[in-house]
Amino acid sequence: MVEEINTNVNLHKDYAKNFYLIDETLKDCPDIIRRQVILNSGKKGCFFFIQGLCDVDLFQRDFMTPLLNLQKLDSEEIKYLPNKLPIAGLTFPMLIDKLIEDILAGNAVFICEGLNKGISCTLKKYEKRSINEPEGEKSVRGDHDGFIEDMATNIATIRRKLKTANLKFKNFTVGNISHQTVSIAYLEDVANPNILQIICDKITNLNSDSFIAIGYIEQIISDHPNSIFPQYLATERPDKAIAGLLEGRFVIMLQETSFVMIAPVTYFAFTQAPEDYSTHWLGATYLRILRTLATLIAFFLPGIYIALLSFHYYMIPLPLLVQLAQSRAKVPFPPVIEAFLIEFMIEMVREASIRLPSFITSSISIVGGLVIGQTAIQAGIVSDLMVIVIAASAIAGFTMPTYDLGISIRIVKYAIMIASSIFGILGVIIPMVMVLAHLIVLDSLGEPYFQPIAPFKFGDLKDTYIRAPIRYLKKRPDIAKPLDKERGKKNG
Repeated sequence: MVEEINTNVNLHKDYAKNFYLIDETLKDCPDIIRRQVILNSGKKGCFFFIQGLCDVDLFQRDFMTPLLNLQKLDSEEIKYLPNKLPIAGLTFPMLIDKLIEDILAGNAVFICEGLNKGISCTLKKYEKRSINEPEGEKSVRGDHDGFIEDMATNIATIRRKLKTANLKFKNFTVGNISHQTVSIAYLEDVANPNILQIICDKITNLNSDSFIAIGYIEQIISDHPNSIFPQYLATERPDKAIAGLLEGRFVIMLQETSFVMIAPVTYFAFTQAPEDYSTHWLGATYLRILRTLATLIAFFLPGIYIALLSFHYYMIPLPLLVQLAQSRAKVPFPPVIEAFLIEFMIEMVREASIRLPSFITSSISIVGGLVIGQTAIQAGIVSDLMVIVIAASAIAGFTMPTYDLGISIRIVKYAIMIASSIFGILGVIIPMVMVLAHLIVLDSLGEPYFQPIAPFKFGDLKDTYIRAPIRYLKKRPDIAKPLDKERGKKNG
């Protein structure tokens, strides 16, 4: 039977006992370096750090060497240590558990004979990727930088663009095993403290071993976890996050994750792109109307086509009906089966394009297009007009700036296709009403999801389906209940 070691105790003045407790806890961890030394004063000591997470050059120059050269190191002398060591982030943990936590976080830690405190300093250095534009969120006229997996870099990116003391961050530790940091960014005097408290309570109540991605947290803290519509806006773009902060929203960041979440948000936030605000308002309005029409096409076009062919063919003009009859003469399947066959092939091509290396993606797209298009029609599996309808619906879905909303549209589209094949045009209208009702009852952090349509906010309509000129966007959206509703300096 293995003896359980209790590390939730204060350090002892007995160096051997402290070293044993730490060493036994961190046994079978070859990446943790233990460097036992003898100080000039003759006292024994040991340095602990993780190879690959600690800057060894700084460790040897600014931490280990000055400590080794000290003539005296005791409980009284340790008070003056910050003045003698040229390093930042110096702490003196008294709990063995805290020392071990610092070691695993990448700090360099020192324990010494006759000292009931540890010495911990931040000397982190590890490999991280460069800042590049996110592959999944391209922008024509927006910034071309993106968040990375290092939270310190992400915070610095936000701080570089918002040079204000009102930019605040609240940190929490989550994950019973991983001990990751979650940071909530907000603008003090703009963001609503009641909503901040709601987020803090949700983060505090998280209970899991680890959170591999921020999507794990999103699913747990969502007010409506069973809804297929996203209630938090996930992004890798700093300009989106900063725009959210300036509107009084909150940005939730997770350590070792490049995505951040913006909340609270409305449905319309998922249909807007960064370049909407850097182009002329007429062009931006045109693009938003185009995306709105594309959303309706992606939702309802296949269902309406199936309903017309299956139940309401008398509504189709005679010349077009003749063409439809000729194209479907060789197709052995009913319209709904035919539509799902094409959708299934398109989904396979879409997934293959995402998972395969980029230099193969173009080949897969060409082969998939030929298989879905000309070959399937010639084989008599599908009709040519059905291919056009499903392809138009798929392309319309690609216009969504956010990936999460695109998935929601596809799921609703499949439900409408099934309902229309059973109930005809009612199978389109009833799901349409149900989706609209669902959007109305949804909320994000307690705020209405379909605002400013329901509840109706006339002032916020300037930034929904249309984008008014920048000079008229003087007030922050009401969704986040900002304390300061006016943008810019107030007069008088």
